[in-house]
Parts: sequence; C-alpha cells; structure tokens
Amino acid sequence: MASGVRITGITVGDEPIALGGIEHAFPTAEPANPVPSETLTLALGDLIPDARNEVVILDGSSHEIALVTQDAVSAQGFAEAHVTVTGLDVSGFAYCIFEGGVTVFYPATHRLIVTADT
Repeated sequence: MASGVRITGITVGDEPIALGGIEHAFPTAEPANPVPSETLTLALGDLIPDARNEVVILDGSSHEIALVTQDAVSAQGFAEAHVTVTGLDVSGFAYCIFEGGVTVFYPATHRLIVTADT
C-alpha cells in the first residue's frame, strides 16, 4: 500500500489530483490499523441532471465516490456562491465538469474517483 493521506479531489486511475492548491503533510509510516473506506459507485449516465445540466451528490457518510463514465473531465474546482435550479446551495462543494456538459457537485470532504465505463 502506498503511504500518504487521501487528497480531496478527483482521482483518475490511481493518481489523485489535488483541487484548489490544497497542501497536505504526508506521514512517513502506514497507520497501524488502517480503516478501509467504502466506495459509493454511481454511473454518470444514470444520474438525472437539472435544467442547468447539474447533479448534486449528497452523502453524509465517509464514502469515497466512484463515478463511472466515458466522458473526460474538462474542469474541476470548488464552487463559490452557487445555488442550483432547485434551490440547493452548493457553495463550497467540489465540482467536476465532464465533456458531455454535466456538472457534478459533491461534498468537498469526499474524494471523487472517475473511472472508465468498461
């Protein structure tokens, strides 16, 4: 296993991509009893975007989120002041825009893993 902390952001394959210039201190050793995190897996094609082509993932657990899609990531970051069409305030959420035009907002405390549909 690789050592280090999970970086909030987007992972393509096994390499995390940090968002917003976040800096982390990496530990020098593995924790004695690492707790495996569970992964919530969703297919981008199964998610229904709103009128602005936005999807919001709300997950109060500590799950990592895996998003299965053939669409490449075209942009990513953290939302500033933003409210969805349905009135949900996603200010401070992380977001990922895909080449197909869908924007996915998710809690900034989570890690989004983008995987190819196979």
